[in-house]
Amino acid sequence: MKREERLRKNYHFKRVYQGGKSRVSNYTVIIFRPNFLEYNRLGVSISKKVGKSVARHHLKRLYCEAFYRLKDNLKTGYDIIIVARKGAAMLKFADVLQELSGLLKKGKLYL
Repeated sequence: MKREERLRKNYHFKRVYQGGKSRVSNYTVIIFRPNFLEYNRLGVSISKKVGKSVARHHLKRLYCEAFYRLKDNLKTGYDIIIVARKGAAMLKFADVLQELSGLLKKGKLYL
């Protein structure tokens, strides 16, 4: 994933949290907002409640890979934040991919 395709600054996250729409599943929440660019930007937020640092980093890599595999079928021009809920650390890649694609379909971002 290219550097400009990531949400990195705190004010970018705040803008999406304040003005975005959200969709919820058992272990994942996505919040999205139009960014008026020609590409999507992704941010991943995982609380310490989810697990220790190794588990959080592993989960972040799973979410990023799942998003990368789905991004060719997504509408462009959105900032998307993925928030992991408690219990998400036990998910396998197939589960993460299924949850993320389901949430993107709920949000009408998946083509």
